[in-house]
Formats: sequence, structure tokens, C-alpha cells
Amino acid sequence: MIPPDPNRSVIDPRRLVREHGRQALADLVARESGYIFQKRPLKDLCQSLLSGMPLLAEGERGGGKTEMVDALAYSCNRPYFELQGMDDLTLKDILFEWDEQGQNNFVVQAVASNKLTLGEARERQWGKEFLSLGEILKAYDYLATHSIVPIIKLDEFEKLPQVCQAFFYQLFTDGHASIPRLTENNGHIGVDKNDEKPIVILTSNNQHVVHAPLRSRCIYTRVQLPTDLEEARILHSRVPLASVSLLTQVVKIVRYIRVMMPTGRDKPGLRESIALLNAFVGERVEIIDAERIDDHLGFVARNAEVLRNLELGL
Repeated sequence: MIPPDPNRSVIDPRRLVREHGRQALADLVARESGYIFQKRPLKDLCQSLLSGMPLLAEGERGGGKTEMVDALAYSCNRPYFELQGMDDLTLKDILFEWDEQGQNNFVVQAVASNKLTLGEARERQWGKEFLSLGEILKAYDYLATHSIVPIIKLDEFEKLPQVCQAFFYQLFTDGHASIPRLTENNGHIGVDKNDEKPIVILTSNNQHVVHAPLRSRCIYTRVQLPTDLEEARILHSRVPLASVSLLTQVVKIVRYIRVMMPTGRDKPGLRESIALLNAFVGERVEIIDAERIDDHLGFVARNAEVLRNLELGL
């Protein structure tokens, strides 16, 4: 978990949208982080905030999905929980596992000291103190125990196998997970169904399948690669020292590279544009010619095939 910064104000994005509208949220995020929302994702994010349902944000790599969540968490200064989608994640990474060694030690010590009978000790070993929470259930428990709404980012969620995606069904619907044998709170960790839930945003690059039961529990949005004007606004907010001329040249170059690779999966995205522009500003470049581009191809190429095509197209 990334805790809130004690030296900054904590903003409730749900209350902000409810009382002042979605443009107030967009202005806050742009001012605090430099992130510029696209219209469609902003509308859908606000619906997610107001409804309490998770947001599923899909789109090509480089469109700014991950940055959208990071910018929201930073701008609102909320507790921030993250989980990177991988195909080897298990129940313990997401929800929980029992501390079997701790349980066994407790039973042995309690019985040896005559503090508890064997039956009593075996009953007590299923208390919450012997439960190790995974990153996501930890966020729901944080809300239940601190009454502070956290933000959860599930990045590249589609990489999770179907069995792991199913772990989220009860969390997203009821706000808690049922833990077999847990003796406290009716065996639940999290909040009640009608309570306020964490702010959850899932991102997907469409490389694998996000299954229908999961989709049905989410508000859906699609984050497109930015238009030239949107990219210029974003670059200006992130690299304010860049001249208009230099910024315009970088936008045109990156756009041309994307057009050269219409079916490629590793097109340069916003992260590459920002890095390239920062490099030119740091080197005090104002006019970008073929030699300058060739010197900086490593900023926009992500594999050998793309690099070779860029060199041929230079």
C-alpha cells in the first residue's frame, strides 16, 4: 500500500464529482498531476465513482490507462493498493492464506501452558490474527477498519487466469470475501453490501480475455490513443519547458511512427512521447532532423523488429 502524504490534502473524488461535477475532477487531476482526461473515460470514471462499481478500462498499450489511475490516486491523495496481473498469481496474492505455522505454535503453546483446552485452542486458531491478507482483500479490510476509501489498481487484469478472476466476484458484488472457518464477523473480511466500497479500476490491453461475469460487475470504458491535439496538451502539461515548435515536431514524429505500424502491438505511446520530448529538451534540441531521430530511436522502439523498421523508414 502507498499511504497518503500527510503534508497534502486528502480529496474524496466521489464527493467532488457529486457536488461539483466531472469537470471539477478533471481540473483537479490536471492541476495536481498533469494528466489530461479523454472525454469518454472521464464520463465513465465518474459513473464508476458515483455507482460504487469498478471501472474496467481497455485500450491499446500507451493510451494512458495505468497513468489515469496513478494520477487519480496522487491527485486525491488516497491510500493506494496495486496488483499487477500475472498468470502465476494465486489465492494468497489476491485474497488470503492461513498462517499454518503460527496456528500450530499457538495451539501447542496454549495447551502446554494450560491456558486453553485443546478444543478451545483449535477454535481460537481460526481468528483473524492468523490470517495473512492478499493485496486486494487488504484494501477492503483497510476500508472496514479505518473508514477511509482507498483506490485499487488492477493493472493488466486480463493476464489473470479465469480461476483468479473469479476471486473478485464476491468482492465486487458484496464488498467482502467469505473466509472458510474464520470465527469473526460472520466469516467475512471487508464491508457490507450496502456500504461504500473501495474505488477499483481495472486496466486491460486486450491481450487476453476478461470473462463475462467479471465484465458484468464493472462500468466499461475504452481509452484511445490520443489525437494530435490531446497529445500536445498532455506533453505540454508534462514537459512545460519544451517550446511549441519542439513539442509539435515530437507529436508529428510519433504520430508518423504509429501510422507506419498500423497493425503493430508495440506502437509508441504517451510514455515514449514524454520520454523523447524530455530527452530533446535536456539536450537543448530545437530542430529535429534525421540524424537526431536516429540518435533517439531507442526511446520509441520496443523490440528489434520495430527498431529495424524505423531505421528503414527514417
